[in-house]
Amino acid sequence: MQPLSFAALYIEAWHRSRGDAGDALLGPATGFLVGIPGRFWLVTAWHVLSGRRSDIGDAIRKDGLRPDFVRVRFAGQREGRFDPTGFDPIDQDFELYDEEFQSSPRFRSPGDRRIDIAALYIGSVPETAVDVFMPNTWPTVRELYPTDHRAELGSDADAVIPLRITDRLFVLGFPFGDTGSWPYAVWTAAPVASEPLAPWNGLPAFLLDSRTRPGQSGSPVVMHIRPGEPVVAGGHVHLHEESVTALVGIYSGRLDPNADLGLVWSTDALFEFLPEVAPPGWSSSSEAD
Repeated sequence: MQPLSFAALYIEAWHRSRGDAGDALLGPATGFLVGIPGRFWLVTAWHVLSGRRSDIGDAIRKDGLRPDFVRVRFAGQREGRFDPTGFDPIDQDFELYDEEFQSSPRFRSPGDRRIDIAALYIGSVPETAVDVFMPNTWPTVRELYPTDHRAELGSDADAVIPLRITDRLFVLGFPFGDTGSWPYAVWTAAPVASEPLAPWNGLPAFLLDSRTRPGQSGSPVVMHIRPGEPVVAGGHVHLHEESVTALVGIYSGRLDPNADLGLVWSTDALFEFLPEVAPPGWSSSSEAD
């Protein structure tokens, strides 16, 4: 079993009724945790939390309803034991706006509204919930080899594993909001379709060629290299013994409903507005300039 199958969380956006009618479910999405235990942030797409399109700012729904809270489904371990088939859902609601000032969001997002990412501070997960969170560091060649052999490697092993066009990534989420595999996320394979180092429309994003669908907005996009897969890094081909997984970015949706081209926002875009979860030594592009 791949532990990161737990890392994608099924979430629902809800509008709270102010009258006699019941609360309205606006739609499903996916999110994931970053941070450290007890100080977690829930990351997803900005449009999931705001109910508005990030490109033009218009309301997504024709009736104009926006989410007031999100319901996150955590996997609870039965009787405190890890059992790959025995989990109980723990649904927990998180408010999106300040109770007194409804126009003041509790979630954080980039200053550039076109960047479709948001993060909501949730602190701790429920007591018996599995708290798998996404890694925040980028892998190096050294990590491809068993721990007891890493000290024997030279300085060349500190070369980072590059992300290249046509590399296969995975979008972890719940397409169409279907939780048939819950608590395990669906892994959608997706080759990199645009040059990762060439910002899409001048923004920190690139494209995937993937059959992603509604419900996967906010999904973590990961690189997952299995043992024995050839890796080209530092000018050498490595046939390694360890698997490596890295968070590459956040999926926000397809460019067009008729196209299987999806947009991924880079981890740098996340760390830019959420520096407290950035890896040690990370610096923003503005600081570098």
